[in-house]
Order: sequence, then structure tokens, then C-alpha cells
Amino acid sequence: MGTTPKPVSDLLLKSWLSAGPVNRSVGDGLMFVASEVGARVGKASWILRYRFGGRQKEKVLGRYPEITLRTARELALRDRAQIQQGVDVAVQKRLQKLRISDAHNVESLASAWYERDIAPKYRRPEAVERAIRRHIEPVIGKLPVEVVRPVHIDEVLTRIVAAGAPTVANDVRRYLLRMFHFAVKRKWIDSNPAYGFEVADAGGTEQAKSRWLPEAEWRTLTAHRAALPSWMARAIGEEAARG
Repeated sequence: MGTTPKPVSDLLLKSWLSAGPVNRSVGDGLMFVASEVGARVGKASWILRYRFGGRQKEKVLGRYPEITLRTARELALRDRAQIQQGVDVAVQKRLQKLRISDAHNVESLASAWYERDIAPKYRRPEAVERAIRRHIEPVIGKLPVEVVRPVHIDEVLTRIVAAGAPTVANDVRRYLLRMFHFAVKRKWIDSNPAYGFEVADAGGTEQAKSRWLPEAEWRTLTAHRAALPSWMARAIGEEAARG
């Protein structure tokens, strides 16, 4: 009579790994697979093997030991039920990854950051939204977040400076730094591509204009300053003091 196979347990999984590379079935198409390197550090993959449309397919369910034997069996059971209903679970997983990747482009990052950190906290959030729409999204909005590099940040800032608006460029520089920090905190990316850009990289500080009205209109306003709103009268006084 043949010997009865040992029931699979966590102890048995560890013994397989201690012996070297593993490619063993634990039942119903669920495989426990480890390379030589993985086996040395006690790590393996759970892989569901199945047939779909007359072809052999497989789907990685996760990593051991993060996913236990019990959890792997539950995941495999769920996937087998979907396969019986005509769903190719490996293809479904790839499509989900693509959707997640699309969701994490710069445009969606900007939207998530704005809704979470800007809209509820700023008195005038529309200024930030306008900067995103006019200066960030047209240049890098469709790029996946993970491919954005400092050269892309530089392109955004250079275009704004070339249009003669260094103050706007500096605002956008700060927005980009905070926006990509938002992505780093959520593990969408490993590093912030906007880190290290300073005021000088955004064209420096914008020089104040010496006067914002023609001379004739300026004299008229000055002469009737007492009748103006207080904030405007103060502004005229400050301008006059600067000469």
C-alpha cells in the first residue's frame, strides 16, 4: 500500500524551503513556488494554475510568508469560483493593474491632492486649482506619476518663466513639491521629483512694478484719496511713499 501524503502545514512549507528551490502543489491547482534565492530567505510565491479556453494559465496570488497557507487557499477558492463562471482571473488581474496605473497619472494625483489637502483648508483654493489646470496638467498631466523626473518639473517651471511670470512659477514650484510629497506618503512613488528646486530655479523673485497707473490717472486718484475705500487709500499712500 502507498503511504498517505503528509497534510500540508506551515511546518511542512518551512521544511520544503529549507531543502532548496520549491515547486509543489498543495492541492486544487494551488502551487507553492520558491527560487533558490527565495528559499534561502524563507520566501515563496502562491500561484494558482488552471485551464481556461483550452490553455494552461496561472495567476500569482501573493507572497509567503505574508500570505499564509489558509489565506492562499481562500484566495484560490474564490478565483476557481470565478473561473467556473467564465472569468479568466489572470487577465482580470492585469486589467486591474492597468486601471490602477491609469488612476495614478499626474492629473489624478493633482485632483486627489487638491480634494484632500487644498479645498478643505485654503480660503481661496481656486488659485491652486487654476495653477494646476493652466500650468501643470497641460505639460505633465497625462504622465504616470512614477515616470515623472526632475526634468519634467523643470519643463513646467521653464515654460512659466518664459511667459514672464516668475511669481507664478514659484507658486507652482511649491504646489508640485507638496503634491508629489502627497504621492510619496501614499507609496505611489519612492521619491519626490520636485525636491531640490529653489526660487532661483523658478526665475527668481518677481520685481515689483514701479507704478500701476498712468501718471494722469495717478494724480487724479491722489487728489481724491479721501473719498476712496480705506484699503485703496492705504495702497496709494504706500506707493507715494516709495516715490
